Amino acid sequence: MKALLNCLPRGVDNAACRDFIENAPLTSWLPVLDHLRQAFDLADGPWEKIPQGSNALFGLRDVIVKLVPPNWRRQGDKELLVAPLLEGKLSLQTPGLIGSGEVDDWVFVITTRLDGVVLADVWPTLAIEQKRAIMLQTGQVLRELRAVRFDDDIAIKVDWPSYVQGLVDGCMARHRRRMMSEVLLDQVLPYIAAAKDFAQQGAPRFIHMDIHPWNLMAKQEEGCWKLTGLLDFGDAIVGNSDRFELLTPMIFMAQGSPVLLQALLDSYDATNDISPSTLQRQLTACMLVRPDSDVMFCMRQVPTSAPRDNWEQIAAQIFPI
Repeated sequence: MKALLNCLPRGVDNAACRDFIENAPLTSWLPVLDHLRQAFDLADGPWEKIPQGSNALFGLRDVIVKLVPPNWRRQGDKELLVAPLLEGKLSLQTPGLIGSGEVDDWVFVITTRLDGVVLADVWPTLAIEQKRAIMLQTGQVLRELRAVRFDDDIAIKVDWPSYVQGLVDGCMARHRRRMMSEVLLDQVLPYIAAAKDFAQQGAPRFIHMDIHPWNLMAKQEEGCWKLTGLLDFGDAIVGNSDRFELLTPMIFMAQGSPVLLQALLDSYDATNDISPSTLQRQLTACMLVRPDSDVMFCMRQVPTSAPRDNWEQIAAQIFPI
């Protein structure tokens, strides 16, 4: 389905898109949302604007509508591809696809709303043992994602050597934009080179790429919090290394805790053939090249416990394996 309502901005840069998504009042979106309500026979009731995520999200009872601007169209296309691919394949719920199309060149994706609350809302309040239980569950989900089957010609499959080299070639410009200090910036490429095969090539596998508390749903059962759902497949690829999949839960959930890191690795059970120091270096190299990564923001997720004058010191704090 395609529609032209002349309600959403077109032909604007990324900054203008972000500004519109973050600051446009709900009334600016209602013509589009009510058009979708009628076109897909959605329930009556008030719309709510959901503040999470880089794209525009809206809730209507048991339905979620995501609107993706033309600038990031690939994210919307990936959502449409991955939703049926993962349906019924995981121990967690994933959004079920209700409808899709385009409005004013923006991709819209209509899915079912998942049970529970966003894990980020409760994660800071949880005791270490409760967090450890969730990290064990996260490791199980990573194993399930690793086992997902797909067609050899799936559209999100990348040529791994070229993909990784492109990440290396493009990372320095991003770090400069993010105002990384010159001291650390000068060490980035030598550190990556020293990591050698930091994204070890294995069999092709599905990689969500962005598993963190804002993309996980949770529910409290008998006094314990458990994961219930997994969201947001806009960064997903089919690639050849699990390092990028381990990266985000280690940074945003373990947050420098050796106990939580070890729980994830024990549950995932696929890194026993590599030394802790090598894995630590590989993960740090992946952090430095991951697409769209704000390394300075990642570093702020882990409390500073020692100097951070070089990447070896930073690696030891972020990935204390």
